[in-house]
Amino acid sequence: MNIFLRATRIICFLIFLFMPCVSNAQGEPSSNWWENNMVTAKGYGIAPSNVSSLQQARNFSRRAAIMDGYRALAEQVKGVHITAETTIESQILSGDIVESKVSAIIRGAEVLSEEYGEDGTCVVVVGIPVYGGVNSVADVAFKPADKKDFPRPTNQFQSEGNYTGLIIDCGDLDLKPVLSPVIRNADNQSIYSYDNLERDKLIASGMVGYATNKKNYSRLSYAAQIKNKLMLLTSTSAGNDLSRAGNNPLIIKATRMSDDNSCPVVSVADADKILTENQASHFLDNGSVVFTGYRVGGIRV
Repeated sequence: MNIFLRATRIICFLIFLFMPCVSNAQGEPSSNWWENNMVTAKGYGIAPSNVSSLQQARNFSRRAAIMDGYRALAEQVKGVHITAETTIESQILSGDIVESKVSAIIRGAEVLSEEYGEDGTCVVVVGIPVYGGVNSVADVAFKPADKKDFPRPTNQFQSEGNYTGLIIDCGDLDLKPVLSPVIRNADNQSIYSYDNLERDKLIASGMVGYATNKKNYSRLSYAAQIKNKLMLLTSTSAGNDLSRAGNNPLIIKATRMSDDNSCPVVSVADADKILTENQASHFLDNGSVVFTGYRVGGIRV
């Protein structure tokens, strides 16, 4: 009988393994941390064969599922790219990130959803925020550094003023999201990087938001985008984070990508315009920057 019960539990668990966790859409695991500011993972648990009740089975399996979720979540977090060449895991191996600090934020993960089988097997989704303060991925990834001033523009433009943010339109260039990207000009000079921002702001909301071009946005020509900023902002879904750039963004077209498609490059003239307008409106100081394109995270929309 024990062998039969054990076999039944294993079969039920395998069924759960291939079933989506549908009780909470927010809790569905996704490797696209830039879309919802969360790193999530699934955990699976099965109760021992000698439990005396269904409730006891659920208690045991939930505990096991959460521990399994923590293990899977740790793998996800370690795989997050800080730059194109560095991940959380590579920084742990180099000693730049203390592994115990990563373990601590994993233990503080939130259970986003849980599902139970008829025999008490359990599937949970656990997650931690990428940004938001302590116990976030950003708090681990961004090391304290001396803040540097933004470079001065090579050629000073007449500022138009009142820009609320910056959108770098990467068009159909492949765009790889990372925690610490750099915007460079065509002469390979950095105009926006981690060193230019206050760490507290980085931990709270990060350096940039990532957005994919949706239907109404993709139908607009580049010139039309400039003239229809409000249409651009209202015609995209809220989850795409374009609101980060405000209702009057400066829109600049990237000429190419560098650093394994993680860092946009703009013309020298556009870089000077960005720096000139930032002197007036300080949108870079506030991290009010969005990268947008048709291929974000390697997915063509």
